[in-house]
Amino acid sequence: MWCIIAWPFKVEQPGRDGIETQRALRTAPQDGEQALDRWVGEVVRAVLLLLGIALVVAPRAAARAVPASVVGRADENMLRLPLEVRGWKADGQDKVFTRQNIFDYMDGGGEIYLAYDFQRLLAREYARPGAPRIVAEVYQMASSRDAYGVFTHDNDGQPVSVGQAGLYSAGLLRFWKHRFFIRLQAEDETPEVKAALMSLGSRLASAIPQEGRKPALLEALPPQRLIESSIHYFHTSVLLNIHYFLADSNLLNLNSSTEAILAQYQQDRDRPRLLVVRYPRPSDAAAAFEQFGKVYLRQSPAGNAVYRKLEKEQFAGGRREERALLLVFEAGSRESAEKLVDLAASRMKGVTP
Repeated sequence: MWCIIAWPFKVEQPGRDGIETQRALRTAPQDGEQALDRWVGEVVRAVLLLLGIALVVAPRAAARAVPASVVGRADENMLRLPLEVRGWKADGQDKVFTRQNIFDYMDGGGEIYLAYDFQRLLAREYARPGAPRIVAEVYQMASSRDAYGVFTHDNDGQPVSVGQAGLYSAGLLRFWKHRFFIRLQAEDETPEVKAALMSLGSRLASAIPQEGRKPALLEALPPQRLIESSIHYFHTSVLLNIHYFLADSNLLNLNSSTEAILAQYQQDRDRPRLLVVRYPRPSDAAAAFEQFGKVYLRQSPAGNAVYRKLEKEQFAGGRREERALLLVFEAGSRESAEKLVDLAASRMKGVTP
């Protein structure tokens, strides 16, 4: 029976891109016993999220999947994998997973891919006598924006020139191109394994004729002192809390119809975070902004802007621009918070719908 073994791979998901307990503890200021209860609750939440990490990269053994040959005619746009690369040959039957059975391949972690409008996954194992095995995973998303988004979910690794952007770390190569996000992973790293992964990645990237558009919302990020590796594009509050814990509830009313960009900046000794959210309608943005002010900052916005000093002498706040929210966290001063938001607001005017 064909199976995928849960090798001790590098953790790719939340723990690698920011679900640190310290980050999970950040939220609106509380007092006394309420603060203690909140603190304990958030520690438990962070631990549960960390325990779920392994599920993303540990597919179920003997997964019930549809043979690739069965669905080949149904989706001719599915990227085809080579049968051999540098001595590694396809081993076992290809497996295809859809939105309906993605959890047969991975427990828990499927939620992350579904949040990026995942459509289909093609998985293949490669084997070579006396060498570590390689697993190739080709994720087909509904749009290039979401292929880019799932790529930014984990920004750990060294940049490599594969696809439209690629990262490599310890036997794991990830890249995106057009509507595809691709993971190539070996159970162990050797120079030969790395060469095979890079060769396979290059061949797959070359087989994708088109390049995809990045989300237009990226244009809202001021480029000055931007930490490029900190950028995350997403839609839901679950993914926001993975990268930066805001609240137990869906404080900003994020859902599949919203777009969000989170990024960090280097400003002297401070590293403020900028969050840009775009909603379908101005009324949606207004409701979320009112809730953010009352719950997180504990004061109602006066007009279209609100700022407040929180713990550790850091400032948070932001403003609303039509159907977008521009929020800043962990700024060293109110002046620097307002400046970063103002820069984003001026750039937001040129962002296409």
